Amino acid sequence: MGNIASNAAGVSRRSFITGAAAAGVLATLGLAGCAPQDKQTASAATSGADTKWDEECDVLVVGSGYTGLAAALEAKNAGADVKVIEKTARVGGNSALAAGDFAVCNSSVQKREGVQDSVEQYVDDMMVAGLYLNDKEKCRVIAEKSNETWEWTIEMGATWAKNDNDEYFLYPYGGHTVMRSIAQGDGGGANVTGPFAEKLKELGVEVETKRMLTELVKDANGRVIGAIVHDKPSGNDVESGTPVAIKANKAVVLTTGGFGRDLAFRQAQDPRLDDSVDCTNQEGATAESLRASVAAGAMAVHTDWIQLLPFMSPDEQGYGVAAFYTDGQASYAPTLDVATGKRIVNELTDRKRYADAILETGQPCVQITCKKALYDGGSGLEGALKAGITTEFSSIEEAAEHYGMPVDAVKEEIARYNTFVENKLDEDFKKPIPDDAQTIDEPPFYGVRLWPKVHHCMGGVKTDLECRVVDMDLQVIPGLYAAGEAVGGIHGACRLGSCATADCLVNGRIAGQNAAKEQSA
Repeated sequence: MGNIASNAAGVSRRSFITGAAAAGVLATLGLAGCAPQDKQTASAATSGADTKWDEECDVLVVGSGYTGLAAALEAKNAGADVKVIEKTARVGGNSALAAGDFAVCNSSVQKREGVQDSVEQYVDDMMVAGLYLNDKEKCRVIAEKSNETWEWTIEMGATWAKNDNDEYFLYPYGGHTVMRSIAQGDGGGANVTGPFAEKLKELGVEVETKRMLTELVKDANGRVIGAIVHDKPSGNDVESGTPVAIKANKAVVLTTGGFGRDLAFRQAQDPRLDDSVDCTNQEGATAESLRASVAAGAMAVHTDWIQLLPFMSPDEQGYGVAAFYTDGQASYAPTLDVATGKRIVNELTDRKRYADAILETGQPCVQITCKKALYDGGSGLEGALKAGITTEFSSIEEAAEHYGMPVDAVKEEIARYNTFVENKLDEDFKKPIPDDAQTIDEPPFYGVRLWPKVHHCMGGVKTDLECRVVDMDLQVIPGLYAAGEAVGGIHGACRLGSCATADCLVNGRIAGQNAAKEQSA
């Protein structure tokens, strides 16, 4: 393997200062010593001068979710020799497990349904949800390229849900002022990651699983020229597995997702997010790639903005099946405070406001509906009942008593909500009432408890519009690209639902295209 550590004897004053600065940033971010294993620490990037390379490619893509697969496809189609590595044992990352709806601006589906939309309106919706902390120009790129990217996914073999007339359909998503989210349907994000991985395989690129990035390698000029990865690591332990040095002649593309499962790191960013707060992410969603990026000089932004998914159930672990049921019901059913029996929020607001409203009650809230009022004829109901997160009742009184709620208050609140449905006007929270919404007044009734879970990290490395990673001086780090959830600043304080798919795929393509254009080191 050879020496993969920096040459201490030949360290320059500049590299010493760079290393010291990186250490300071790491400490500020809570990166040093905050990984799942106490023995993990962060250091400056490895020097390429003494590195013996074990493998070589033009473009090294780290991660195999939406972003990584899109980047790999574009880089390969541009003629680059591409290698894709994935830390876990399966391809797809969080993307393969996601509901996967895609916010698309000015799509053929919107035009068919007569929905008026614009790039400006899409950007404004993202900015409102993000409390105006977003990188507005990045949001604009996502909006402008969302439709061409959605159509490109179909060319690459991805499938999206269709109605009985074999037409793609729109989904009402909280925080959007118009209908623009194209539904994924059964299979979720795997309907994209699966076909993308197969397309890559046809092109001669097979995702290499169980390979974890631990360090980035830079040359004397500060260019990223490769990475140290560990084959067959034990979980998220960066000291486990066999170290392998991979040379990337053109660029390394970081598409490693977020750090929602990294308990120590996320709690360093937001002390509220201790082990009492569950997470929807797969087990590999930890911070070692962010640590390696910052050690290589990357600027990290918004790491303390961590999104909670509001429509999750405390009665199951992880992502589970709740979102496939309760998310759709948000348009049609009220969310009630157990203590008062009253509604607490516009159920179609953005995720931060929805989650915050639930958390403010101090205990799980309850969503109550009836069979005739179910979204999409009860899509997800069977799975929710089987998982034990949803219960069927013969009356509203029975449901209220089951959850320990004041019966009269619940009956009164649902009766009031029914008038909003009839009049298509929510007088209390201004929620848009769908045209096909039905009153909640016929058995059987259904209840489900809601309690937020860590879902998406808005923080990560800072990039420019070309998806090039920048350092603390806002200067491009040559040879290093990033996209998707690994990037911070795009979504501000809160990611607008179904915009992550757009972000990952749009910027994944951009990163792959630009990485392939790099001059070989």
